[in-house]
Amino acid sequence: MEVNTMRSLICVILVFGLSLSRAVSVNVIDSCDRELGGGSLPKRPGDNGYRVRVVHQPDYYTSGEEYQVLLQSTPPLSFKQFVLVAVDDDGEPFGELSILDSRQSRMSPGCPHGVTHADSVSSKTSVTFQWEAPAGTGQGSCVNFKASVMQRKVWFMDEGNLSLRLCEGETDTEAPAEECCACSVAEYDFSFYGQWTQATHPRDYPSGSGNHWSDIIGATHSREYTMWEEGGFATEGVKRLAEWGSPVSLEREMRLQGSSIRSVFKHRGLWPAVGNMSNMLMEVDRQRHMVSALTMVGPSPDWLVGISNADLCTADCGWVESAEYDMLPWDAGTDSGISYMSRNAPTRPREKIRRLTPSFPDNEDNPFYDPELEEVIPLGKIVVTRLSVTEAPCDAVYEDTETDEHGEEQPSGPMMKKPGMEVTEMPPKVMATGRYVVDCLMSEWSDWGECTKTWGICHTIFYCSVSIPIILVLLFQCYCYIGIHIVLLLLFCCYCSPHSYQSVCSGLYNVLVE
Repeated sequence: MEVNTMRSLICVILVFGLSLSRAVSVNVIDSCDRELGGGSLPKRPGDNGYRVRVVHQPDYYTSGEEYQVLLQSTPPLSFKQFVLVAVDDDGEPFGELSILDSRQSRMSPGCPHGVTHADSVSSKTSVTFQWEAPAGTGQGSCVNFKASVMQRKVWFMDEGNLSLRLCEGETDTEAPAEECCACSVAEYDFSFYGQWTQATHPRDYPSGSGNHWSDIIGATHSREYTMWEEGGFATEGVKRLAEWGSPVSLEREMRLQGSSIRSVFKHRGLWPAVGNMSNMLMEVDRQRHMVSALTMVGPSPDWLVGISNADLCTADCGWVESAEYDMLPWDAGTDSGISYMSRNAPTRPREKIRRLTPSFPDNEDNPFYDPELEEVIPLGKIVVTRLSVTEAPCDAVYEDTETDEHGEEQPSGPMMKKPGMEVTEMPPKVMATGRYVVDCLMSEWSDWGECTKTWGICHTIFYCSVSIPIILVLLFQCYCYIGIHIVLLLLFCCYCSPHSYQSVCSGLYNVLVE
């Protein structure tokens, strides 16, 4: 009897102990203190330029895969304290967070399923963690990365870009786009009308700081080529246009696309941003019936307006008569600045191109910030107007577009583009280094040719196919008896064509800038 009583008592104690242990464990997991400053410092609204990112910015996560998660600031800001968690929509821990650099972060003692700062003294601009997605959760499951960040004597939590939601999913299978059935060539007028003024966009408008539109550049092209698109990453050409207003690299990227490009058109920018850029001519055919274009909003960190992959072919095998497109601002994802005059702050790694809105960036320094608006007032509009239609064989084959010695397109198939407005020199934009960005064009190298000039006892062969007035000798062969002549040769100029007074060599640009 006593033995049975003792056994019952032990069982009761064990059950009570297990229940208490489980309750304590659940209480520890459920409790997660993410407030910073010990409750004595104020919490501010918004994200203040801090953000949570997943490397490569996937549109969804895959069950069981590992991802790198970043907590970053916008230069020149930094942070010293932080707490980051990964939870589901009910606030429960989701997946597994782990640290990658013990010098910067550790598992949070006050939030067992979160990560926090290793010390509260050192300043940080970026901290990286690893997150492993749970297996077997099924579609519809989502993870929410939420962060608290301390900046000096104020802190921010969960708002704006301090929260990031990512759901499980699979690659979408898009239906193939319908092919254009038009058996003709259409010519269009392409015009840009600016509507970005102090009256329409008064918040921090840079009226006395060189407000301008950069050179606009565009192309008609096939579906196989994409100049830029929402959710994509900026090419080097788009980056240079977005940050410095130079279309040179972007035009070079276009011309390398061969038969995917029909027309390349461009127009001088507007300094200040008053007036229009109009009367650019372009052509489309059944293979190259898309149009894309971009111009920089200046000054800005990396902001653009433009159109992407606008289709001018209609379902009834014809061509759009006219079309208007509102110009909303886009962030190229290459600079982390949040205002017109933000200092240079490269975004590494690059982010996806996304639209600027009244809530993105979620910061009052954002000139388009307005909690009462859902969309930014358009900064301008693009109008495309059909001028003529010329019949062409339905089985016409369009070959690569070639360029002549001045970099102008020449016909190599049954059709050719109508050249648009030429780019002329704009006021130079000074970079952070104090050097100048040089807008210029350089054609492809042609066959070897030589012009012989005798100077002293040195025989030199100069070759140049760049349309510029002054250029360092790029290629030379010199038979000299006096070695100093080699140095002097680098100071000489080569005049190549009567068109050379339009721009400065991009080769010199690359040497000076890069």
